[in-house]
Amino acid sequence: MSEPIRLYFDFASPYAYFALDPLAELAARHGRTLELRPILLWAVFKGQGVGNPLEKPARRAYFDLDVPRSAAFHGVPFRMPDPLQISAHLAARLHHAAIAERPDLALPLARDIFRAFFVDGLNIADRAVLAGLPSVLAFGAEAVQAMIDGADGRGRLAAAIEEAAGIGVIGSPYAVVDGEGFFGADRLPQIDWRLGGGKTPA
Repeated sequence: MSEPIRLYFDFASPYAYFALDPLAELAARHGRTLELRPILLWAVFKGQGVGNPLEKPARRAYFDLDVPRSAAFHGVPFRMPDPLQISAHLAARLHHAAIAERPDLALPLARDIFRAFFVDGLNIADRAVLAGLPSVLAFGAEAVQAMIDGADGRGRLAAAIEEAAGIGVIGSPYAVVDGEGFFGADRLPQIDWRLGGGKTPA
């Protein structure tokens, strides 16, 4: 049986938002499952001794230009969050804890979180916003808060961050296909090519 594609991503990353559905479709087309591993990119960088690249003026200027352009290219609705650079730890904990109980919610919940932040302009660091996401309403607000604050979500997120730092994740999104890393939404064609039998010359 073919290995799943693992996707490491930060919910505060617009490029992860752009890549999620195309990668899910690509994986399905190649008979692969997609495993979602939310992380906190700032924590991965800290573990690797790397600073925040967006603190460099030239990188931030390019980012501000490229993100709306990339949204238009991918044909998805988008508004730049204000503030953009937040810690998405509550959303990541919720996702890890919720899919531990309901694996079928992995994609719907990720889509809801991304839409809340990058389309609706909502604060995904707000517990009430997270409790109101469509895919978790059935759990009830009290259960959602327990998922956000509980040991399971915290532990799973910490393990994902440690794993990401250990394998050399360098940004978000970062897909691992048969042990090989692909960084960025613009690597989707290469992933498609690799899964279709493309080989790197020796």
